[in-house]
Amino acid sequence: MLAEQVAGVTVGPLLYAGLREAYTRTLEQLAAVPGVRTLVESAPPEGAGHRAAVRLLAVSASDLSAHADELLQECFGPAALVVEYADVAELEATLARLPGSLTATVHAELDSERELARRLVELLSRRAGRLIWNGWPTGVAVTWAMHHGGPWPATTASVHTSVGATAVRRFLRPLAYQDVPDALLPEALRDGNPLRLPRRVDGGPPST
Repeated sequence: MLAEQVAGVTVGPLLYAGLREAYTRTLEQLAAVPGVRTLVESAPPEGAGHRAAVRLLAVSASDLSAHADELLQECFGPAALVVEYADVAELEATLARLPGSLTATVHAELDSERELARRLVELLSRRAGRLIWNGWPTGVAVTWAMHHGGPWPATTASVHTSVGATAVRRFLRPLAYQDVPDALLPEALRDGNPLRLPRRVDGGPPST
């Protein structure tokens, strides 16, 4: 069923030629790993831009474990690797091998899979910066709730987001003024608060 759905997908062009070249090169490396099977391999669609073929691969959990270094490299483009596991123990062992990621998604039925879903949410929350339930990791937005980051190697600073209202914090450098005379402080820090900015003083509630 998954192969049938993927085979009918139409994708747009990648951003630039370098991305397509890297995608094609990485994809061929993944497909050549022992134990990997190709479920769907489309021809690159025609049209303007840097278009790439859709590819769906599959591998057993045991083969993933044996070739983790090769199979867990990033392949940025319209490709996916299905990992087939025999039981929950093998599933958990496979998840433990995953590197840090921007997102992780759980597709499950809460009524019939509550305990397994709870365990997956627990495990994946350690691996990703955004955990998604029965959805897709698309549609990043400039909102307060957006987090587009994650544990290494997804990002170099897991406490920051590259998209969202707080993304500017990545570019800020903390600076403390100790015993500096009030007249020499930036206006935003002076005792009289001449700019009338909302401020927190000595851990108290924000005020102006």
